[in-house]
Amino acid sequence: MTNRHIFTMALLASTALIATPVLAADNAASQVQMQMQQLQDQLRTMQQQLDALKAADASQKDALQKESDAREAAEKAARDANLQAGGRNVIQNGTVVMLPPSNPKVVESGTHSFTMSSADGMWSIQPTGRIHLDMGSYLSQSPEGLTGAGTNAGGKLQGGVNARRVRLGVTGKAMGDFTYSLILDGGGTNDGSPTGGSAVLVNTASIGYTGLRNTILEAGYFAQYFTLDESTSSNNILFLERATPVTLASSNVGGDPRFGAGFRTWEPNWWLGAYITASAPGVSHALLDRGVSAIQRFTYNPVQTALTSVHIGVNAAEVIEVPNGGANTAKSIAFSDRPELRLDTTQFLNTGALGTVANPVTGAQIYGVEAAAALGSFFTQAEYFRYVVNRQGKTKAQFDAGYAQAAYTFGGRHTYSANCGCYGGVVPITPFSPLQGGMGAFELAARFSYANLVDQFDANLTAASQPNGVNGGQQTNLTLGVNWYWNSNMLWKLNYIHSNFDKKNPRTSATVGATKAGIGVDALAARFQIMF
Repeated sequence: MTNRHIFTMALLASTALIATPVLAADNAASQVQMQMQQLQDQLRTMQQQLDALKAADASQKDALQKESDAREAAEKAARDANLQAGGRNVIQNGTVVMLPPSNPKVVESGTHSFTMSSADGMWSIQPTGRIHLDMGSYLSQSPEGLTGAGTNAGGKLQGGVNARRVRLGVTGKAMGDFTYSLILDGGGTNDGSPTGGSAVLVNTASIGYTGLRNTILEAGYFAQYFTLDESTSSNNILFLERATPVTLASSNVGGDPRFGAGFRTWEPNWWLGAYITASAPGVSHALLDRGVSAIQRFTYNPVQTALTSVHIGVNAAEVIEVPNGGANTAKSIAFSDRPELRLDTTQFLNTGALGTVANPVTGAQIYGVEAAAALGSFFTQAEYFRYVVNRQGKTKAQFDAGYAQAAYTFGGRHTYSANCGCYGGVVPITPFSPLQGGMGAFELAARFSYANLVDQFDANLTAASQPNGVNGGQQTNLTLGVNWYWNSNMLWKLNYIHSNFDKKNPRTSATVGATKAGIGVDALAARFQIMF
C-alpha cells in the first residue's frame, strides 16, 4: 500500500466522521418545520371558523334588524290606517293601543244595495224597494158580454196600466243577532187582496232572531214560506204572476203579507220551516174570528252543485180557526183567482163562500208536493196541491190543482238559495250596456196550470138536489214568456196568457137543462221592474 492510498483512505474516514452529525441535525430541523406548518394550518383553520362565526352573527343581527324594521313599519301602517278611518291611538302602560273608529260604515253589495252599519257592525240599516209596472191588453174574449167587477157595461175585460207593486222600506240588523224589516206597499194590486186595492198597505213589519246557526226565528207581517213559488220573491218569479194553484193554496193560510210567527232552518241541501199564521193587514178587528192557520214545509236537494240542482219537497197547512164576519155570521172560506193577470179584477174561478150559518166551515187542510231542477241554463219547476174543506153537516169539499213551468236562459242562470229553500232570479253575466256592448240576459219560459174547483156536482141535476156540491169551475192557463234581464236591478217581462174557464150552471127545472158559463181569454202584458 502506497502512501497515496493511505492518505486517501484517511481522508474518506475523516469525511464520514464529520458528515454523520450534520445529517442528524438536518433531520431534526425538518421535523420541527413540519410541526410548525401543522400549527400554522390549525391556526388558519381556526381563524376561518372565527371569521365564519363573525359573519353569521352579523347576518343574524341584520335579519333581526330587518324583522324589527318590518314590524315597526307594519305597526305604523296599522296606526295610520286606524287614524285615517277615524280611530284613535292612545298610550296605555307605555304601549300604543289602537281604538277602533266610532263612525258608521257604508257597504255596497254585489247587487248594488247599500247598507249603513255601526262601527262595531252590531246595528245596520238598508233601504229596499221594488217597482213592478204592468201594462197590457186583453186581445180576445169569447164569449163577450160577461159582467162583473172590473168590466165595462159591455161585459168586456179591461186592460191598461197597473203599478202592481210599489214598495219602499228598510231592513237591517239590531244588537248583532236580531233583524228587522218595515216595508210599505202603495201598488195598485195588493198581494193580500183577491180583488186588489190601491191604499198604502203594510207589506212587511217583522223582527227576527239569528243567533242560532243557519236559523231564523221571526214574527210579524211578512211573506210566508209556504209552497215553492210562494217562497220565491216576487222579484224572481218567472212570469208576471204566480200560478193559480199557488194563489189558491196560499190565499187562506199564507200569502204576502200575513201575520206569522215561527222558524226556518237550513243547510246547503235541505230546508225546514213551520209557522203559525193569522190575518192579513187591514182585516177588521171587529171580527169575532179572524182566522188562524199553521203551515209546514220541508225540502231536500239530492243533487246540489255549483251548476246543477235537483229539488224535492212537501208542504202542508191547516186552518185552525175559521174566520167569520162578526156575530151571527158564517164561518167560511173561499177559493178564487183571476186568469193569472192583475189588470182586470174579474174572477171567473170561484167557489163562493163554502160555509153558511147552518153549515159552517170547521177547518181546512192543504197538502202539496214540489219539485224543481236547475241544469246549467235550463230551469224547471212544478207543484201539485190538494185542498180539503171540512163543513159541519155536509161532506168534505175537495179540490186539486197543479202547474209545471220551464225556462232556458241565455247569458245567465237560476241558482238555489238555501235560506228560503227556493231559487233566485237571473243576474246577467254581461249587464246591458249599449256603450260597452253588453246585452244582458234573455230567457224563454212556458207554463201550464190547471185548477179544478168542482166537487160533488152534476150540472144535469138541480142545485137543490145536491146540497154538498161545489161548482167553482175549472180553469187552465197557458203562459208563454220572454224575460230580458238588464242587470241585477232592472228587467223586462213579456207574457202571453191563454186562459180557458169551463163551467156549467145546473139544471133549473125538468125542462131547462144545464147552461154553459165558461169563457176563453187571450191577453198580452208586459212589466218593467226595478228592485234594490
